[in-house]
Amino acid sequence: MKISTLALLLLPSVALAGKKNRNPEPYPYGNPVITHMYTADAAPKVMPDGRLWMVTSVDHEDGGGYSTMHSIHAFSTGDMKTWVDHGTILDLSDLDEKEGEDWAIWAPDIVYRQGTYHLYFPMRNLLPNGEADRYIAVAESDRMDRKFTVTNPRMKTVPVAGLDPAVFIDDNGSAYLYWNQSLMGALRDDMRELEGKPFKLDYGAKNFMEAAWMHKREGVYYFNYHTKYDGKIDRDNPDDPQRAKSHLDYSMGDSPRGPLRHMGPINFELGVGVTNGPKHPGHDYVPWRLTQSNHGAVVEYHGKEYFFYHTSALSSWRQDEFKGPGTWTQRSVCVDELNYKPDGTVIPVKQTLEGVEKIEIDQPFDIELRKEPAQVEAGQVASFHKVPMGSG
Repeated sequence: MKISTLALLLLPSVALAGKKNRNPEPYPYGNPVITHMYTADAAPKVMPDGRLWMVTSVDHEDGGGYSTMHSIHAFSTGDMKTWVDHGTILDLSDLDEKEGEDWAIWAPDIVYRQGTYHLYFPMRNLLPNGEADRYIAVAESDRMDRKFTVTNPRMKTVPVAGLDPAVFIDDNGSAYLYWNQSLMGALRDDMRELEGKPFKLDYGAKNFMEAAWMHKREGVYYFNYHTKYDGKIDRDNPDDPQRAKSHLDYSMGDSPRGPLRHMGPINFELGVGVTNGPKHPGHDYVPWRLTQSNHGAVVEYHGKEYFFYHTSALSSWRQDEFKGPGTWTQRSVCVDELNYKPDGTVIPVKQTLEGVEKIEIDQPFDIELRKEPAQVEAGQVASFHKVPMGSG
């Protein structure tokens, strides 16, 4: 293990190829959180061991675009600062597929239920006629730190091209799968197929592109996603009001099935509001302000909520020492706090270079025991009741 403190566009690989990583110096900031490799599309979940885990897709060290994404990695933390790399938990070779540009694994999600970890991931197979066959598969394990076994190589109840699966388990145990085209459906008890037909989620807008995510707070459901956007950002006018921005938007409502009310951005374009740190040569914004790939996720851990997204800040550093924007497909996971207004609406995430603060666990551990000795007769069983042990 390594320890670090730290619009899907099917374009030709050449167009997305990254530069070589020439700069060996350590990355100087707290965001992104993983700096020894490229990670994207984080899916964070608190697991039964009390740690916060995330699974990510992996961008290739040499670039090459989305077609070179061939594995899923697992990381965990207990304090939001020190991340443990648990290695690859799924690879193309685990699916008996040959590595190459014909096959790819993209943004995953993971949930724990009834003793099993369920990993959902989208597969892309480029057919001989040039068309892309995209679908969702499922793998399972009894541990997070080892290879997963594919238990359903293709979800047959997901009838349309599967992309960016996201699983949400409600307080009553109902499990739902969300994926591209703002589609959703209820999962069967075995978590391997849908129960009934999928349907469109009414999220109150028409700008959904990809990267669905659902979370719940104080009885309210929040759905966030990556919006449709226009072409490249004009480096001389990045805030052009006429250009549709690459936001992460959110909607909220009273049911995970909808309908939901569209509320606007939960995360603005990459680099917006980051006033400190390096600047793109000749401009007053960070170099990765010009890249648009993003994927958001929300998790609550020890009383705070965190927003996961990705930028090309690490590739900008490793390739050009912040003299260039980095590469769209050499991305890295960042984490910042997510906060709310008193009415429950979201305060758009403030993107930072520093990242989040380290969690200091300070739980009282006072156990009141009887002062007088307890008398236990032969054959009786001694037991303790209502002993305060903290919140775990």
